[in-house]
Parts: sequence; structure tokens; C-alpha cells
Amino acid sequence: MSSADLAAGKVIRMSLLFRLQHLLLTVLLLVLAVTGFALMYHENSLAQWIIRLEGGIHNRGIVHRVAAVILMASLAYHIFYMLFSREGKPELRQFYLTKRDFDDVLLSLRYNLGTAKEYPRFGRYGFKEKFQYWGTSVGIVLISITGIMLWAEEFSMLFFPKFILDLALVIHGYQGLMGFVLLFLWHLYNVHLHPSVFPMNPSWITGKVSAEWLLEEHPLEYEKLKEEGLL
Repeated sequence: MSSADLAAGKVIRMSLLFRLQHLLLTVLLLVLAVTGFALMYHENSLAQWIIRLEGGIHNRGIVHRVAAVILMASLAYHIFYMLFSREGKPELRQFYLTKRDFDDVLLSLRYNLGTAKEYPRFGRYGFKEKFQYWGTSVGIVLISITGIMLWAEEFSMLFFPKFILDLALVIHGYQGLMGFVLLFLWHLYNVHLHPSVFPMNPSWITGKVSAEWLLEEHPLEYEKLKEEGLL
């Protein structure tokens, strides 16, 4: 952390590599959602307009599959980054789910219902960030596996009965729908529309947040950085 950041009361929240991966994931999921839903709901007039805009069903398929390949490649890179890089390994440890996270879920519910006096105090990541991270990771693995099965349908039929491919189609479509709803509604609210950050949390662009925000939203992380002399 630079002295200029310290003087400005700024804290590094997301590294450059992490921000680039986040941006790529955002773009790819949007492309896959638009091209996938256009086919899933092809009888809808809006979907038909999107398909025409893409140049027809054939071009839609090409765009969808190119985006899917890039998404799978980015997932492979992210796994390597988190498991083996000097920057990623300590970050991965911060995402581990612990008993405290589930206790924090219950405590936050009690707080919102007025039966608890204090809201949970989070470290670098709270249960919301962790659930979103692991939910996204599992979701991408599921849509990747089912997508490959559907892409290579004739090859898949050599090993699986038809009802497995039908199930893969359902999982692929509705996992994509659920992922879109969770990421672009729940995630969007938490990181941009929540009163503590509205109109936007700038960390996905600059990588930095204010020390005041960190103290309010992640007090345990703030105290840790304070003890290490980084604040």
C-alpha cells in the first residue's frame, strides 16, 4: 500500500489481476445470458429480436460457444491463480467457509428481526461474499459440464441415456438463469446499491475502498490492518 493511499485514507481491496478476472467474468456472463436466454425463450418477441440482432440462430450459437470456451479458460486460470500464485493463495484462505460464517447468518437474521443487539463483525470477507464466490464457482462448473455435454450431444449419447441429456439441458438453462438473478440482482445490490456504497463501490475499478467504509463493513479486517501498521 503506497504512502499516497495511506494519506488519502484508501485501502487496497482488489488487486489488478483480481479486477481483470472480475471484469472478464462480468462481460462473459452477460454475453452468455443474452445469447442463452434468447434461445431458451425463442418464442418471445424480445428474444427473436435479439437473435436477429445477432445475425440468426447460427451466429448466436457461435457467439455463445466462443464465450463459453473463454469462460472455461478463465475458470482454469482462476483455479491456478488461487491455488498457486503468491497473490492468490492467501486470498483463497480468506474465502474458506467456517462455522462462524453460518453463525453470522443466524446472527444477522436475529439482528434484522430485532432479537440481537449487534450485527456480525466481518473480516476481509463476510458470509455474503463467500456464498457468492462459492456459488458462482460451483455454478460455472455445472454450466460448463452440462454445456459440453449438450455441445457434443452425439458423443454424449454414446455414454449417457437421453434422460441424462434432458436433465443436463434443464440444469444448464436454469443454473444460468439462477446465476444471472443472484449475481446481477443480489450482487449488484450488495456492492453498488446498498446505502453504504451507493451509487457504486469503486473497488472493482480502482481496487481501493475508503478506510471509513472498511471500518463500517469489515471491522475485523480494519483492526488487523491497523495492528500491522497498514492504516
